[in-house]
Amino acid sequence: MSAAVLALALAGCGADDVPEDAPATEQATPEEKTTESATETPKPTDTGEEGAATDEVLDEVTYTLPGTEDEVTVGVLPLEVEGDVMTLRLVFTPDFASVSDDEPVSVWDMYPDNLYKFRPVLVDRENLKEYSPISDTGIDWTADAGQLRAVNGESVVWWGVYAAPEDDIDTFDLRLRDSLPEYTGIPVP
Repeated sequence: MSAAVLALALAGCGADDVPEDAPATEQATPEEKTTESATETPKPTDTGEEGAATDEVLDEVTYTLPGTEDEVTVGVLPLEVEGDVMTLRLVFTPDFASVSDDEPVSVWDMYPDNLYKFRPVLVDRENLKEYSPISDTGIDWTADAGQLRAVNGESVVWWGVYAAPEDDIDTFDLRLRDSLPEYTGIPVP
């Protein structure tokens, strides 16, 4: 993978999101970040701050966490394809009976059976292919689900970077987990 593609993907990450063991030649310099961010499409906040861009939700589903009365609504924002990479953004909105309304809940805690990594999979059924978050050092190019938090009724946006589609396709299906219903027909720009 070229350093430019890696630098572009890492430009959306905070300094804390870049792996410590990432080679120095693959990290974007402040000048590169400034140049690239000027041409990038602005991304919504991934900190849980009010005002996250949630008005473009294509589809959403509400599920109850097993063994609880805690509910989560997960919405899918439009995919963004730029060169060799594609960004998936999901909007998480908790409605947890188990916490007070001013207590933040992490995306990690909004995810059923969180014993495993949160790794949504994009499925190209037409070509029998699955796309998972890019991981070149064992660390996925995704927002940290343990650090993204929202209080009941507020939304937080999770993002993950995937390889761009290899084939000329119109839609993906999205699987958050085998035990949850899939989102179908997510348009590829």
